Order: sequence, then structure tokens, then C-alpha cells
Amino acid sequence: MKKLKKTQTLTKITCAKCGKEYFVSFVADGHRNYYCDECLKEMNKHKKEGKIKKVFDQKNEKYMFDFICDICGEFRHAFYAPKRENGKIMCKECESNRKLEERKKSRRNVILAASTQAAKESLPFKKEEDDE
Repeated sequence: MKKLKKTQTLTKITCAKCGKEYFVSFVADGHRNYYCDECLKEMNKHKKEGKIKKVFDQKNEKYMFDFICDICGEFRHAFYAPKRENGKIMCKECESNRKLEERKKSRRNVILAASTQAAKESLPFKKEEDDE
């Protein structure tokens, strides 16, 4: 017995937000506003901000985390749990960039001296003149 193939109907729509022509896999009746994938993602982005969703991935048999990074604004689907600092959710890239900036700031305050004479000259104190 042969299985019947399902045919997929594609309907051409015009996005109500950006005006781009797009194909959808359902029959559009024309009475509603329809949106392309990019505009839908942008419109629904505010619903996911500040939330971390834990999802079990059956293919890899691991838990994955869906979240939007508050620093870069990108949607992430990752195996790691994002870091939450001061109420903000950060992806690994933004977290490593923030740590790198902190290291650079702390290194600016360090004075490396090759010799004691160079260290004395680099200090911001007034030099006392020697009486001879």
C-alpha cells in the first residue's frame, strides 16, 4: 500500500510591517495582517527578554537554554546556563568581553618599574632637593 504524498501549499503574502513579499505554508484569507519571519521575531522579542527557558534537547540528550542576552540583544540557544548579573542576562561572549574590559581598567593603575630610580621618577610626589 502506497502512502499518499502530502502537498504543501505556499501562499504569497506581503508583510504588513516591512512590505516585503514572503511565502507562507498556509492559506491566507487576506482579512488579517501577515508578517515575515524577521518582523515576527522582532515583534515577539520583548516577550522573551529577561527570561531563561530550559528545554530538553532529545537529539543531544541534554538540557539547553533559550534566552536573549541583555547586552548584545541576540537570541541564544545554548548548552550553558547564562550568567545573571545585576538582573541582566549575559551570554558567554558578552561576559568574556566585560571581564576583559575590567582587566584592562585594573591594569591601567599598575606601574611597572625597571629600577628604583625609574620608580621614584614615575611617582607623582614632589622631589626633595638634596642640599650639598
